[in-house]
Amino acid sequence: MSSFEALHPPAEIALEAIGFLLTEHFSLIALAAVLEPLRRANQFSGHSLYRWQTLTADGRPVRASNGMLVSPDGAASSESELQALILCGAEGSPRDCDPQLVRLLQEQARRGVHLGALGSGSWLLANAGLLQGYQCCASWECQTDIREGFPDISLCPQPFVLDRDRYTAAGGTAGLEMMLQLIARSHGPLLVEAISETLALEQVRSESVPFRQALGSAHPKLQEAIALMEANLEEPIELDKLAGYIALSRRQLERLFGEYLRCSPSRYYLKLRLLQARQLLRQTRLPILNVATGCGFVSPQHFSKCYREHFGIAPSHERSSKSPRRRAAVH
Repeated sequence: MSSFEALHPPAEIALEAIGFLLTEHFSLIALAAVLEPLRRANQFSGHSLYRWQTLTADGRPVRASNGMLVSPDGAASSESELQALILCGAEGSPRDCDPQLVRLLQEQARRGVHLGALGSGSWLLANAGLLQGYQCCASWECQTDIREGFPDISLCPQPFVLDRDRYTAAGGTAGLEMMLQLIARSHGPLLVEAISETLALEQVRSESVPFRQALGSAHPKLQEAIALMEANLEEPIELDKLAGYIALSRRQLERLFGEYLRCSPSRYYLKLRLLQARQLLRQTRLPILNVATGCGFVSPQHFSKCYREHFGIAPSHERSSKSPRRRAAVH
């Protein structure tokens, strides 16, 4: 499992009541990724280990990045019994910070609520002064803003970071893995293993994790590049920017992938996105359009073309081909 846990003692509190604070244009797929491990933790344990609700600052509906209008369960300003509040940031680089939201986050911090962020939500936590002295990560679009605006904050390249009572993930499946790590803290690895098997995480990671484990510490730049790719499947990073984040030129990055993976960085990145798409097709009922956009493809047509070339089957046939086996397993 790709992870980074800061060198601080883990929080002792077992999180039970979790709020997910939705901001305008938040990523719906990132939200689904963090909710599903909690649901399955309850299912497999046979107990209500976690309670969660979606919130907005004032309780009003907000639009997700795909244009869907989402009605929350309530207003974060009226919730007084949360143990954790995870901010679901908007896609792209944020341009402003609502003073009401800043006050809300600061009040939750004063109450001792654990705070988390997905994607650009880390930038909002930083603006609220709630990441000073913490290590964190963020979506690649807002990393420059955090570095320039908050030079004292320790920004890490890993897909997610757990540092005491602050939890940050770059977005996409990084949020899912972050939640698995939090579940493991409170309820042990066996429950997490059961959840991971049903989520078919190994299908997504099988071609990247063993490789990075085999490299060990000998090629940290390559590991950093792959970790950034895995954390940014929904909004792929341009290769020039990706190389810059790990202090390499694009040519050096291409040589590194060519030498050790026998393929280009763009080809490897595409493979990761297609593996993620296959998992979503097999494990969810998301429309193919949402799967395509959630894995960084500009159109369903382009997605179908790439999928067919890589797997030899159309996305629609991938989903339908799984149905007979599922029905047979039931009967």
